[in-house]
Amino acid sequence: MTIIQLPDVGVTMALVSTLQASLPDFGRIVDQHGHPATALRQLGLVHWENGRFDTAARTFAAALSLAPEDPDLWRDLASVYSASDRDELALTAIRKSLELDPLNAQSWQTLASVGDRLDDTEMAEDAYRRTIALNPEAPAAHLGLGLLLFRKKHYEEALAALRVSVALDPVNGVAHYALGHLSFIANDFAGCARAFDEAVRLALPLDPLTRQKRARALTFQAMIEGRVHEALQNYNVIAGEDREDLDIITRDAFSVLSATGHLEVAATIGRMRLAEKPHDPVRRYLLDAVLGQSMNAAPTDYIETYFDQFAPQFDSKLTDTLQYNAPRQMAQRLAAHRASFRHMLDLGCGTGLAAAELQPLGSALTGVDLSAGMLAEADKRGGYTELVKAEAVAYLAGTDNRFDLIFAADSLIYFGDLGPLMRAAAGALVPGGLFALSVELDSGDGVTLQPSGRFAHSLNHLKATTSDFVILEIIESNIRLEAGRPVPGLYVLLERR
Repeated sequence: MTIIQLPDVGVTMALVSTLQASLPDFGRIVDQHGHPATALRQLGLVHWENGRFDTAARTFAAALSLAPEDPDLWRDLASVYSASDRDELALTAIRKSLELDPLNAQSWQTLASVGDRLDDTEMAEDAYRRTIALNPEAPAAHLGLGLLLFRKKHYEEALAALRVSVALDPVNGVAHYALGHLSFIANDFAGCARAFDEAVRLALPLDPLTRQKRARALTFQAMIEGRVHEALQNYNVIAGEDREDLDIITRDAFSVLSATGHLEVAATIGRMRLAEKPHDPVRRYLLDAVLGQSMNAAPTDYIETYFDQFAPQFDSKLTDTLQYNAPRQMAQRLAAHRASFRHMLDLGCGTGLAAAELQPLGSALTGVDLSAGMLAEADKRGGYTELVKAEAVAYLAGTDNRFDLIFAADSLIYFGDLGPLMRAAAGALVPGGLFALSVELDSGDGVTLQPSGRFAHSLNHLKATTSDFVILEIIESNIRLEAGRPVPGLYVLLERR
């Protein structure tokens, strides 16, 4: 920890004598309080308020040489160090303040701010929470905590913190601005537009991307209220020079509104989009999913077309926006059971996100996917000894290879009845081989085609299709986010009988 050297008391008293002679107000404060530390603190605050940070820090240090057990002086010194970008010194000073007075909410707030500046999120979060526990009506602490949780992508808790901050301090434009972004993620489109408008009213201008988000929020809200055609007609006027292509707006509106349960509105938009391109397999399948049509699996033309289009943005969308981390979670569970594998198959390999996680477990890795675009991205990433364009069940049934590991992260969600795939996987595994997979969890007893176009499987269905396997492990966990909300799923590890 950085050490703060306080001046010698004799040096400080010489400074006090000089200040008493040159500054009558300083002398009066000394006489009034009977101790020069108070006068030095007042002078330090004046220097700080006028931007003379170095002089303020020296003045606070001088005061502390006379009153080293004063927690408020240590907090003042920490604050002025932080204001002058000397964060390690600020950390030392504020920790000293809290040693002397651990129940001071303002000092915990200062520690939280220093932790934020040092990018120590654990320390900052703990300090914000301690601040709020000591003073629940501290708007800056709720705002700081909300922004920190926003960065950590804990959206629901961040939104709650920002709502409290705005209620306590309704004239903070930054809080309204952040609330607007979080409200959009939470699909509170009316609240999003209100928050952005309030930020503007409080003289905080919106950047172009935020103005686009506001226009989307107003448009999506009008659609939810049943005014789909009117919303699209008004969009260009609302968005102005920040307008996006209407095809992108309807595509994203369909996706968001179907994910948030506004199925009738989504179906209206889906029919409009399919009428524009009646032979588009992506638009046709996703509309069928929203309408609840019965099917056994996602059509191959949908998967090829959708993922070929999606491939360049796939990684950032899945890992950053949707917080998808299945390959790492599954590889960690595998490593707990076996140290290595002779020949591994990444079934539905996509862009190859699993390759880096599987490489420590073996050198022979085959990747199979139906999308040429995804395979091209996997080839760029590297890590595969072979990449094959094929449908999953057909490949498993037709290959001469025998694997001791089949790894299927986020690929079984495009199959309804898992029976045929499970039987084909068993045939492609050596006895004792492992099958690691993930599925989205259905709350009922069977299989459900969701409006997203992905299938959810119940635990009962999964167990009913694994007669060729011994179940080694089933872990329930959140697989990803969907419309800002966690999607429950299962990580499953099976062993071939």
